[in-house]
Amino acid sequence: MVSAFILVVVDSGMERKIAEKLEGLAGVDEVDVIYGDYDLIAKIQVPDISKLGDFIINNIRSVKGVRRTSTLIAVD
Repeated sequence: MVSAFILVVVDSGMERKIAEKLEGLAGVDEVDVIYGDYDLIAKIQVPDISKLGDFIINNIRSVKGVRRTSTLIAVD
């Protein structure tokens, strides 16, 4: 399994709604609202690195109100 932290910028006022939507996705371990340059941080797990891009594009960036993401891949 590959773990990654996804930093997400969303439309103003959509933080909690989008966090709830992301929390319901298979592969998402945790989502928190944060302050600063990003609005949310999500911890995800995918079977292997080749699935990471597809997961982000199809499951996170496709959510209405998501403006931008930045991905941090975790290592042991």
